[in-house]
Amino acid sequence: MLLTHRSENKCGTTQVETGVEFTLGETLRVIPWHDSALERFGFTADSDYAELFWLPTLGPSALWLLRRVNRLLEVSPSGITLDTELLGTMLGLRFTKPKDSLVERTVKRCIYFSVAKATESQTLAFRTALGPISTRQLQRLPSELQSLHLKYSNNNVRVHTLREELHARRMAATLAQAGVSKEEIPAELEKLKFESTVARRATNGIP
Repeated sequence: MLLTHRSENKCGTTQVETGVEFTLGETLRVIPWHDSALERFGFTADSDYAELFWLPTLGPSALWLLRRVNRLLEVSPSGITLDTELLGTMLGLRFTKPKDSLVERTVKRCIYFSVAKATESQTLAFRTALGPISTRQLQRLPSELQSLHLKYSNNNVRVHTLREELHARRMAATLAQAGVSKEEIPAELEKLKFESTVARRATNGIP
């Protein structure tokens, strides 16, 4: 099965063949898909932007898959091999068999919208950052979300970039190592001028 991904903008809508025959088996190897521009100015998969504007396009299962993989790759940046059935269980997806399962459909959706791409027959690279949605994707959103997106574009609403999110996570880890409890870390991050939503998300990664 030759899968395709789409790329009108950095994560957009013109189908392009990857040239790799991908088959979802009992295990799935995932690796990071780096893009220096998106990692500097883009958004994390668990950002407000992703939840507001990418969620209606990707769908909940695909966005949760991207979030889960990104978290795992923070711990294992060189890549990690996942049990497909366990992955489905972690995402709350009923699993019957790799072929035509809900997990496979979710993976295909990630590839279709270019947030993942096949690099080998059973290896997928997942984006570490998301760009803005394309014009076509924006036009398909409800008018209320289109108006809100315009405010984001005009910087009338605070946008949390990947750089800010990662900085907050590093600071949260440093505070934890210094003996600050997980419950106290968000307040400490806010004292360092991180917004409360960023502080809470950064703390979620602390064991």
